[in-house]
Amino acid sequence: MLRNLLNSLKRTFPKFFRAVFALRDWAKTHPARSKLSTLQKNGTDLAVAYLSARFPNPPVTRSEFAHGGAVKLTYLAEHFFHHFPVANLLYAVSSVAHPLQLEILKTAKQKKLRIVVNQNGVAFPAWDGDNFESSNRSLKKIISFADFIIYQSQFCKDSAERYISPPDVPNEIIYNPVDTRLFSPEACPAKPETLTLLLGGNQYEKYRLELALQTLKALHRDVPNARLIVTGNLWLPRDEAETWTKQALHDMNLTEHVTLIGTYAQTEAPAIYSQAHLLLHTKYADPSPGLVLEAMALGMPVIHLDNGGVPELVGDAGIGVHVEHDWNKINLPNPQDMADAVIKVYAHREEFSQKARQRAVDLFSLERFVAKHKEIFEKVLNS
Repeated sequence: MLRNLLNSLKRTFPKFFRAVFALRDWAKTHPARSKLSTLQKNGTDLAVAYLSARFPNPPVTRSEFAHGGAVKLTYLAEHFFHHFPVANLLYAVSSVAHPLQLEILKTAKQKKLRIVVNQNGVAFPAWDGDNFESSNRSLKKIISFADFIIYQSQFCKDSAERYISPPDVPNEIIYNPVDTRLFSPEACPAKPETLTLLLGGNQYEKYRLELALQTLKALHRDVPNARLIVTGNLWLPRDEAETWTKQALHDMNLTEHVTLIGTYAQTEAPAIYSQAHLLLHTKYADPSPGLVLEAMALGMPVIHLDNGGVPELVGDAGIGVHVEHDWNKINLPNPQDMADAVIKVYAHREEFSQKARQRAVDLFSLERFVAKHKEIFEKVLNS
């Protein structure tokens, strides 16, 4: 009721509320803007400043809530400490927003800092409709500042070249990292007796949860006691999402088989993930989710859609269920096909589990990620 009243007042007094919001935004950004002018380039020794949501302060630590592109900033800042106001390299992640993002990049360029942009996914019509060009506008501006571009996957590079025209600068594909010591099967409790799936991350798109519930329902034909754990936030508006979810669980007779956990810190993730046997990843054309790597490092096989960057990550450590890739619309698989893939992997879970863990250690370890960044940072500063 209060929200409806506020929306009504906004429509009735638009100029007043625009002024109020402008004042609010100024108050929120003033401390960062006042400090930005002190940014200076240092000498030859590597000194990285991270364009995180908390800039000019350091990125969040592992004990704090972080998701998406912000997680890699947490990892990097542990090895290459955040330097401000004196730095010689600015590291930005395209999916990590800051109210003064472009102003910070422009200032860093003016002060002759080298800029490395870690390019995540881009907007395309299938998930952003007619807004995709508007959504990509800021990404085009961000990547235009880059002296070096790191792509999260080949899919990220292909989609960036298709939609945001990156500058002709050196670039490399570096997959997201996973701390294989934190995410380790040995450090986790025993699996439950009942087949349990994990739908991890945030459920910002309704179809992700809907497909997962439909898959569980199809799975119940063969495994009637199978369960699903759902993490993270739901889509907006939140109250509508919660109402839909409650009704869907009731209508599909799944209320007693689904657990919604909410958000969690990185340090809590292994214990949460380990309550499940398999990761069910239902996002369409996901660019390069760290969640998938974390699950694999725990020895969890992955059932996923076979487009986007996920097939590059999973390889033979799970099953990709076929969908026709289309930049203009989301194509989802038949839930029964997802359920069949779950049954097949679960029947050979020890074999798939070993492949998942080994692939995470060999290709996506945090040590490998840090070493590659050290190599790139030195290359960029010496170019």
